[in-house]
Amino acid sequence: PAEALNPFHREDMLMELIPLYLSHIEAEGRRPATIVHYGETLRRFEAWLLAAHGLTLIDQNIERVSGLLLSEYVQMLYANGLKISTRNNYIIVLKEFFEFMNGAGVIRGNPSSVLHCVKDNDKKEMEVEEVDQKAYTPEEISRLLLSIESRNPHMNDTRDRAIIALFLGSAMRATEVCQLNLAHVEQICKGSVYCQRKGGHWKNIEVADFVYPHIVRYLEQRGSGSPEEPLFLSASGARLNRKALWKSMATRQKQAQLATGLHIFRHTVLSAVDHGGGSALARDVGGHKSVATTNRYVHTSKADRHNAVNSTPFGALLTRTAQK
Repeated sequence: PAEALNPFHREDMLMELIPLYLSHIEAEGRRPATIVHYGETLRRFEAWLLAAHGLTLIDQNIERVSGLLLSEYVQMLYANGLKISTRNNYIIVLKEFFEFMNGAGVIRGNPSSVLHCVKDNDKKEMEVEEVDQKAYTPEEISRLLLSIESRNPHMNDTRDRAIIALFLGSAMRATEVCQLNLAHVEQICKGSVYCQRKGGHWKNIEVADFVYPHIVRYLEQRGSGSPEEPLFLSASGARLNRKALWKSMATRQKQAQLATGLHIFRHTVLSAVDHGGGSALARDVGGHKSVATTNRYVHTSKADRHNAVNSTPFGALLTRTAQK
């Protein structure tokens, strides 16, 4: 019968809707990391739903999830201090989930229509500052480090120098650096850090030997703590976040009269790795799936291009013939 083909037709069965939705987006070809992320986001919402209202995301309960209830959840995220980009991400997942349930006939109407993403002015400010990025030259990096050096360095000075060393010695992203704990220091010493990368997957990141002494110098001022404590602290003693790091680093970069931004360090190290070891090696250092993605991070300077045209196999020949 036709109703046997309908996955929502049942007499005595409760349908768990999160696995059903995840199977749907998997069939659409979503990336595995995206599927995991959506599942975790929906289960966090369901945990709150159960604790606050005694409901779960099964088909018999979902009609009771109203727009007012969803708004209450988003207000809770705001009250808990989640940054705008994180709240917007939760909203996107919830809207896609309820739009699917409405389209599939599980619910009548779409309660998530009351949810709207919020403009992130801080993110817009950072994007403006980071337009037209390029890679730093060794001379520019030296100028940046010298601008931070002082006879009586503040803890934030040694912190920022350690972060710059980590950026340039690993190609880590700002969010990856900020999530590090004191437990990772031993891994940095051994040359490889296991952490969560963009997209949610966990992976080992190779770290250059020059990074560890900078970390040690910072920790000598910062002091020790338990392994689960953040490695890099803000001025208030809390975990350093991307926004605070961006502001601190932008001040340093402007003092050294350099282009501002955090991602420029990733551009710098991947360009250097590409020049020295090729695009495949730069791809792996950057944690990219394809060289095409890495190529967006690879830049050359005027001196690089000048040296390249002078260093061709026939350059020496033409130099000799010009002297005859």
